Amino acid sequence: MARRLFQFAIIVGALVAVSVWFADRPGLVSIHWLGWRIDTSVPVLLMAMLAVMAVVAVVWRSLAAVLGAPGRFFASRRDRRRRAGYAALSDGLAAVAVGDRRQAGKLAKRADKLLSDPTLTGLLTAQAAQLSGDEAEAWRRLSIMVERPETALLGLKGLLALAQKRGDSAASLDYARRAWALGVASAELARTLFDLQAGAGQWVEAEVTLEETRKRRALAPEDVRRRQALVHLERSYQAERDQDPVAALNLALKAHKEDYTLIEAAVRAARLLHRAGKERKAAAVITTTWQVAPHPVLVEASIALAPAETALQRVKRLEKLVKANPDAADGHIALAEAALAGKLWGQARTHLQRAAELRPSGAVFILLARLEREECQDEAAAQAWLGQAVGAPAEPAWVCSACGKPADVWSSLCPACGAVDALVWRQPALLLAAPA
Repeated sequence: MARRLFQFAIIVGALVAVSVWFADRPGLVSIHWLGWRIDTSVPVLLMAMLAVMAVVAVVWRSLAAVLGAPGRFFASRRDRRRRAGYAALSDGLAAVAVGDRRQAGKLAKRADKLLSDPTLTGLLTAQAAQLSGDEAEAWRRLSIMVERPETALLGLKGLLALAQKRGDSAASLDYARRAWALGVASAELARTLFDLQAGAGQWVEAEVTLEETRKRRALAPEDVRRRQALVHLERSYQAERDQDPVAALNLALKAHKEDYTLIEAAVRAARLLHRAGKERKAAAVITTTWQVAPHPVLVEASIALAPAETALQRVKRLEKLVKANPDAADGHIALAEAALAGKLWGQARTHLQRAAELRPSGAVFILLARLEREECQDEAAAQAWLGQAVGAPAEPAWVCSACGKPADVWSSLCPACGAVDALVWRQPALLLAAPA
């Protein structure tokens, strides 16, 4: 405020000084024009000139306002249409979000009419067409969006969704690649492209995608490592088919190191190490995964390292495995079976009771019945255990978290729906909660 007052004072002072200067030096001006003569002083002439300039300015602005009125009218009309169009576009997208097919279609037509720009209204029109089941119109609108750099990504993602809905894997992969080539750091797009490449068996290309994903930081590091482990596991299978045992082993070990919870990678690495005569390293690989992801196939892989060993030797081998993860029911069950084979009744009973505490199941009760018969010849006790086995939970199994269907063995792709890395190990009671 003080600054403005200071500036005003300076301007007023300057005007007063100029006025005083002219008053002290009035001067005379004589003008002869077309027979007319005007005699006046310099200050009066300057005031007259300022008055004329003010009148000219007012007249000019008035003419400009009159002449520009049509343009302003049409500009205002365009602005109102644009605002109404954007409002229809916004409301239409909201209608799509809540699934209001009728309202979405109505607002899409209104936005299309008001904005007259298919690249802007394409997403709303395409989604409204999808809601109404008109995939051809949705496809046309999304294709138009792809032509504009600002909407190309949305258009390609929409076309990708349509292609996936149709089950067109080749087109889906093409759209995903084109969208990914735009350089976005989208986690959803990174997963989709990787899954499509994996589903097509393009594991080398999938590895390139993972490297780019890591550079763009589109996925968390642990997610990238998990997918990298899958890639190396599948490439290990291919190397073995190509009769390259060294590459097969190296790739299997890479898969194991990238994700210790990938059970199949540990089993495969242990099997290949065993073939190479490296039993101790094979056992270490199995133990490492057993500590974080115990599973019956790891027990089988451990036993396969010495198939000709005696029952007592097997007991000692499995004792090491149980010590590595004492809370794993499968280890106690396997050790109890080995103890039964070696007639170590007390040890078998201890581990079966521990297994029943950790995970009661029909298999555990059947083994307890066998123990009663072989150790005590107590048929009544055996029958009691078998009675409990009838209503006990079944053993865990592999099931697809995407389609909910079971699988006999684990694989990178679900044998039923093709989902990538979707098989999980669950008890039947938990399978019911899996997505259908």
